[in-house]
Amino acid sequence: MTHVQRRSSALWTKLAYILAAFVLVGCLQSAVVSASPTLLSSRQNDEILPNDDQDTDDIGSSGSPFDPAPLEDKYPRLPECREKCSVAKDKSLFYSQVGKFQDKPTDFAKQEGLTLVREAYPAGFTDKRSDSTAFTKFAERFSIAFSEKTSGIAHVLLPTDGTSVDNRVWGRIEYGNLTRSGGECTRIIKVDPEDFSKRCVLWDREGNYKDDNYSRCGLQNQPVPPPPSKGDSQGGTCRVHVTQYQKNEPNFRSPLYRLDIIIRDAGGKIVGNVAGVDAPTDQYVDVTSLLPYILQVAAGEVDDSAVLFKYGDQSWGSNDAEQNCDFGGYEDGNRDGDCDFQC
Repeated sequence: MTHVQRRSSALWTKLAYILAAFVLVGCLQSAVVSASPTLLSSRQNDEILPNDDQDTDDIGSSGSPFDPAPLEDKYPRLPECREKCSVAKDKSLFYSQVGKFQDKPTDFAKQEGLTLVREAYPAGFTDKRSDSTAFTKFAERFSIAFSEKTSGIAHVLLPTDGTSVDNRVWGRIEYGNLTRSGGECTRIIKVDPEDFSKRCVLWDREGNYKDDNYSRCGLQNQPVPPPPSKGDSQGGTCRVHVTQYQKNEPNFRSPLYRLDIIIRDAGGKIVGNVAGVDAPTDQYVDVTSLLPYILQVAAGEVDDSAVLFKYGDQSWGSNDAEQNCDFGGYEDGNRDGDCDFQC
């Protein structure tokens, strides 16, 4: 082989190596491109954390973890939701964990002329399609706006079997927005999804229940208590029954005492009641009834503290023998007792 032939052979060998390198790079690029949709899809389904570089939206005072949403979320952001959301006074309807009664919110909305969150979306607001995770996050953003825009009386369908709603949108977002200081919601009426006639006052900004037929109820989602009996109350010696639930009791997990209170007139008829109401230390809970005055009840600081009462110009404690008070000890996380008073 001549010198020229040897040089030509070496050149062709180098060209072959270079060509093989280009082929290898092309294969690697193809592999990365084919894998990237999976990687992107995985990232889309991850919630962007507050310290993520993608966290650019102002979520206001709600502190919601639901904004911003995944990278490919094409739905309106929270500021636009707040701008476009509109609901008439006294027309907001919420629901949570209604289980087998999934159709009931729509039925109740039609019956009462109310508006559900999904019915408040402006025309074309959800035309931009994205994955289900993105839509879920959008729905939560719009729930923030809807609950912030709610004014007057709001209704909510909640379970009555003790099912917790603390980690649902109602518990995490909507209830806090409705009851926030400076909000325009004045009252929340809880409705039994199985029987729309069963309703109670879950929360009231003024704490005034004299103007309606409702009893009060708490957040523990027990059966809706019946409204007070109608008719004139019978004066004389009335009686109050109290159930006090211990703090952090397993069924409630509340840092506060909670009280169930039933008032009976001199004839033994129930004329007022509340259920599961929070009782911060030494802060009186108002219990309206068919009696002329509001009965006030307060829990003390510790389990052994007396329950305190006020009615008109009367005041006493659960350890007051003159009021025929009879309070037992705690059992299964609660104690019961009764006291007489003049009504």
